[in-house]
Amino acid sequence: MPTEANPDRRNALSAIAGAASAGLACAAPPAGDPSQEPTPPRFPVEAGRHIAGELVHIDSINRRGGMRLDGDQGRYFTGPPHWFALLPHAPVWHLGARAELRDLPLGCHVHGHFIKPPKGEESTIPPLPGDKMSFTIAENHGAILEDDFSYYQRRGQAWKVVSINAGKEKIDLEPVLIKPPEGAGHLPGAGGAGQLVKHGMSKPQTFDIDSRSEVWSGNRLSGLSAIKPGMTVQFNLSWAQGWGQGEFRVGKVWIDAEAREAAGERQRQAHLQFERERWTAGWIDHVDHNDYGGGIVTITLFEVDKQILDDLWADRGERIAVAVAEKTRRTWFHRSDRKFAKLVEWKKIENPPLGSSPVQLRLNFTELLAGYSTGGYVRVKAERWKFVTVPPEERLTSRADQERGARMVLPW
Repeated sequence: MPTEANPDRRNALSAIAGAASAGLACAAPPAGDPSQEPTPPRFPVEAGRHIAGELVHIDSINRRGGMRLDGDQGRYFTGPPHWFALLPHAPVWHLGARAELRDLPLGCHVHGHFIKPPKGEESTIPPLPGDKMSFTIAENHGAILEDDFSYYQRRGQAWKVVSINAGKEKIDLEPVLIKPPEGAGHLPGAGGAGQLVKHGMSKPQTFDIDSRSEVWSGNRLSGLSAIKPGMTVQFNLSWAQGWGQGEFRVGKVWIDAEAREAAGERQRQAHLQFERERWTAGWIDHVDHNDYGGGIVTITLFEVDKQILDDLWADRGERIAVAVAEKTRRTWFHRSDRKFAKLVEWKKIENPPLGSSPVQLRLNFTELLAGYSTGGYVRVKAERWKFVTVPPEERLTSRADQERGARMVLPW
């Protein structure tokens, strides 16, 4: 069938053409003043300001959202959510495992550490309307985002059930120290070895709990009657009618180790599948151009599950595909907007900062895309992963789409 008569094929070809225009191959640039070369990207030294609240809005494709903040009665009744954008390297945690923003359910209570917009990103989050300007929080770029389950478990804190009264819909909990899981990643807000959390809740609490609350025991749902005093639990909080006065409801609670391990493993597997289909993200630290095209590109991979790094290591002798991406981690038609490279060096990073994996790659390309530039973002594929065409709304399909994605559109 001719292309003109097949709209699906025509749209696909148009997308490929758009991708090609964004990542045309380039030859070595002319020699110039080294001082004019792009500055290599840097991870923030500090994790920033701790902010917690209910997740009320998600733009999962562009990694942006909005939070209803804790314990601020004035803001609760008249103020807007705290609008935020995740930094390109910012990890997300859900149920004790790495995740994507889309994995966090709306209504889930989350903890984040936020910094002021990096240089050049000041307009990513639009200013609030004039009558709401007093609610502006300068720190609106997230360095990390976690649900309650992950936040407390990774820092070695859990909760002991003191009492539960299903009739009055109340549960009393007190914090206890536990052994944090291995490989939990970076821990901004931790209280230190053998201490309760520095930010968040570290004193006995009374929460609402009712028939909406999910009680997980083992690998199945139970009822409130399964919760007994003395149990050690983890929870995810949610909205309660007294939110403006600092009240919370237990949305979900995991009452034994088996339930917590099962929840974490389900989330981990979802994360692995997502990374293998969309490819794992990183940024370009440096490009060494060859005289007649091609060159060696140095890439630092962002924080990711160890299994993804193991996949790349196992395929280190094979070709490695690298696609051009945006600061949101979105790619064009990444099946075609990519070049293949051979590994020159697998460098381990000691004590990597928040957001960074412990791996830096030096890759040799015979041809470079224009998007392969210092400070640019990429997605990297192991040879063993399948080539998958991601849904069109996740991809960039035009320059106009690229421009729209650079700035958040507030829903209200």
